[in-house]
Amino acid sequence: MPLRVLSSVSSVRVSVVIPTFDSAGVLDKCLRSLAGQSRPADEVVVVDGFSRDGTREMASAFGAEVFVASGTQAAARNLGLARSKGDYVLFLDSDQQLDSSVIEDCVSVCVRHGVEAVVIPEVFVGVNFWGACSALWKNSMVRAWGRRGGIPRFYRKSAVVKSGAFDDRLRFWEDSELYQRLKQAGLKEARCNGQIVHYEVDSLRGVVRKYLSYGRSIAEFRRVVSKGPYASTFRLTLSTLKQVLRCPGESFSVFVGCFLSVIVKSFSAVTGFLSR
Repeated sequence: MPLRVLSSVSSVRVSVVIPTFDSAGVLDKCLRSLAGQSRPADEVVVVDGFSRDGTREMASAFGAEVFVASGTQAAARNLGLARSKGDYVLFLDSDQQLDSSVIEDCVSVCVRHGVEAVVIPEVFVGVNFWGACSALWKNSMVRAWGRRGGIPRFYRKSAVVKSGAFDDRLRFWEDSELYQRLKQAGLKEARCNGQIVHYEVDSLRGVVRKYLSYGRSIAEFRRVVSKGPYASTFRLTLSTLKQVLRCPGESFSVFVGCFLSVIVKSFSAVTGFLSR
């Protein structure tokens, strides 16, 4: 089912940029949610890191424009941004699914309030056991953040381009680093009513591999961001732990797995940092 495209005479054009790598197992839901929007995107740009599982073919079948490039996720987003033609850009991950009104809500908020960015509330859903453990932690983090928490995913393109876009040297927190630069430049933002469902599929092996990479990148992050969000991250972590302990309805095994995954992430990040 191809994506519906608005007429080029529309006063506001919206592009969606999605980095992918071996994402065929989750990308279908993401693209179907884009195809079902009450106000469809004018284009979808997929930047693929040489997938081997049919990701590019799936994206093309949905009418997305596909580019292939190596590098960080930040670099993929920058390439998608450069290739996009919209006035606004929505940065999505391949394992996310939108409520049917999200794009319409974001456009309406920007036009009505004159803002340059929109925070879209996010809820995490575990697909397997370790995914459920990750979802418990991340949903607890959302509650710890509170109503004013979160980072925008929907931006006015000119604001992102003017800021210099994502720092493609970063392998983590690249969205936070961009957001902080934009805030310092006076970014105007708001929240929308729709939400993103983020599907968590994880394994201990995947967690170790990811956080080893993050650990090796800490030194680079500190060079790029002289005042990193370390203190605020530590406070958020403590608040998240409290929220996890208060969360009813989760099985004991998921609670144990959640804390175990935090320990594994911390150990892997430290190991990666020491081994760089």
